Amino acid sequence: MKKINIKLENCYGIKKLEKEFDFSDKPAFILYASNGSMKTSFSKTLKDISNGESPKEEVFGRESTYTIENELHEALKPEEIFVIESYDANFFSKRMSNLLMNKALQEKYNLITQDILDRKNNFVSTLKASTGSKVSVEEECLQVFNSSNFLEILMILYNNDINSMEDSGLDFSMVDYASLFDPKVEAFIKDDKNFRLLTEYGSQYDALVENSTFLKKGTFSQYNASTVSTTLNDNGFFKAGHEILLQDGVHVKSSDGFEKMLQEEKQKILSDSKLIKRFDQIDKKLSANTSLRNFRNIIESYPELISQLVSYESFKKKAWIGILKKETPAISDLVELYKKAKESIGKIQVEAQKESEKWRQVVEIFTNRFFVPFTVQISNQEDVVLKSSVPTLSFRYKERDEEKEIDRTKLITILSGGEKRALYLLNIIFELEALKEDNKQMLVIADDIAESFDYKNKYAIIEYLMEHYSCGLFNFIILTHNFDFYRTVGSRMLNYNRKHCVMIIKNADEIQIENGQYLKNVFASWKDSIEKDDTILIASIPFIRNIVEYIDSETSPDYILLTKLLHMINYDDGKKTKEICMQDLEKVINTVWKTDKKISSDRTDKSVYDLIIEVANKISSKLNVDEITLENKIALSMAIRLIAEEFMIKQIINACGSDDKIKMITGSQTGRLLSLYKKCLGTNKEILPILEEVSLMTAENIHLNSFMYEPLIDISIRQLKKLYGTLLPLI
Repeated sequence: MKKINIKLENCYGIKKLEKEFDFSDKPAFILYASNGSMKTSFSKTLKDISNGESPKEEVFGRESTYTIENELHEALKPEEIFVIESYDANFFSKRMSNLLMNKALQEKYNLITQDILDRKNNFVSTLKASTGSKVSVEEECLQVFNSSNFLEILMILYNNDINSMEDSGLDFSMVDYASLFDPKVEAFIKDDKNFRLLTEYGSQYDALVENSTFLKKGTFSQYNASTVSTTLNDNGFFKAGHEILLQDGVHVKSSDGFEKMLQEEKQKILSDSKLIKRFDQIDKKLSANTSLRNFRNIIESYPELISQLVSYESFKKKAWIGILKKETPAISDLVELYKKAKESIGKIQVEAQKESEKWRQVVEIFTNRFFVPFTVQISNQEDVVLKSSVPTLSFRYKERDEEKEIDRTKLITILSGGEKRALYLLNIIFELEALKEDNKQMLVIADDIAESFDYKNKYAIIEYLMEHYSCGLFNFIILTHNFDFYRTVGSRMLNYNRKHCVMIIKNADEIQIENGQYLKNVFASWKDSIEKDDTILIASIPFIRNIVEYIDSETSPDYILLTKLLHMINYDDGKKTKEICMQDLEKVINTVWKTDKKISSDRTDKSVYDLIIEVANKISSKLNVDEITLENKIALSMAIRLIAEEFMIKQIINACGSDDKIKMITGSQTGRLLSLYKKCLGTNKEILPILEEVSLMTAENIHLNSFMYEPLIDISIRQLKKLYGTLLPLI
């Protein structure tokens, strides 16, 4: 991935962009893009592509096309592109768990857990013979025994001698489990009115059974009797010549005789008028749906179940004890295997808790470099290491000597904007470190990642990027609209390489990416050029005035003279603006810069004002003017303001009949002249917006210093040329 060729058309706000990024020399580019030029559109486009989606043009619906290829003309895969957005509150590193993984431990853990899981699944399949295939056996058991671990349930039951526990006595080969314990049946039973009816029926039924000589409550029900009859018949009990002696002395010698006696006893109980009445009350409510109709069929065949069903949870638990009792040998084997596995897993878990070295290194990178009021830990480290679970971060908020654990949601509400971005950056660091651990080559797009950070954290970001700069895996395209950040990255990371510190020029048809400028102190080079280049000479005036202000004062004669070249001043001691000549300017420059520049040769008495207008005319007349060059913009801005002020002064004098109010102005002249002009009778409403634009635009452009000329970089030379062309006819 030595070269990346990017071609975009109609991708969000980008009409057209073609650029080959050559990373052979340095694995990073910094792109300075003024607001609205292309930065967000570029990162959104690459974000879409990294997500396997196509970018789009959202306003006019134009067809979007894109190509992102390496030097072999191979398209980059989505997973080879990582976009760091300026800020995404919801971003969470999906690769963070990679920093905690121990493959050897995982394989050991998986081998043990898979074996126990397979055995458990086989056992669950066996239980489905009783419950039916539609019943979720494990889920039912967890709910019935109020547990979260199926194997723990089996171990507890086995250790407490499940065979001695009371069960329901039901044979689920005869009674359908799903119909008996249907959720709609449960809701029916637990309804207050239905519960009362069922309780009354159960009490009446139990009273009748108590009087029976054949049946006995809680010991030998109709269901038990039917089961005995079927079992004896299936096993040839009576055919072998055996007989049954009942407690009342009656001998039963055949299966038919036993069945006849059972039916007579059942009929005697069920024909009770009170019981019939109570059953009818229940029966009326059991036709609402299929589930209740199936339930009716069960209790019609086994009415004794009604008295047990009123204790629903207890009865269901007894039903499961009965189901599990039949599988005691299998439970014994499974529990023994589980105990051994549990012991082995416990040892692995102890080792897993120690597996945090790489993750801790990332946290140390963050906490040692970035200034934030919280520390971070992983609360589910064991699950991340062994089960590939998503890491859960926990935070401790610090204030002086106090600390308190706090969740992420609460933390977000109390952090400043910069601190929130730092928290976001923590996830980005996790992602980059995990990518490095995976040894993946990536194109990384970083969109204004230093936005809203203080200087300490801005430098920390740069230092962090520099560490990845030389790892051989990442190629960075860093986007910013912060010129200071652009210059800092250019100096610290890219050694002022203009081919890698580039600037965005947006015109009507396409985005152009030009070699960078102004990475170092521009005024140092201007100092050597003022004798040869009048545009640079004029553009240096505001900066020289700043130097005078710093080393002397605003009352210095040199400061006042230079101020008269930035404002139209005709009302104090000394020369007026148009009277200042080249010799005057040369004297000030040589005094301030301790030089012997010959800027007035052959033009000693030439007006500096005239030179300013000549330079502005020259710039304005050019068809193609470099969009970035500072000196053009400063010189044009100076001419624009002088012309605007001269126009307003004339109009105010004409309207007021004197210049008294103008003479009272002692500072912020352009704005105050504009205020006076607005109050004049006959103010030209068409010119007023232009003058307001002058007041807004030129102030930041002219009052510049050695480290803050971002407003000039951002402003369009075409906009200044247009403004100058509009004002020029006014004088």
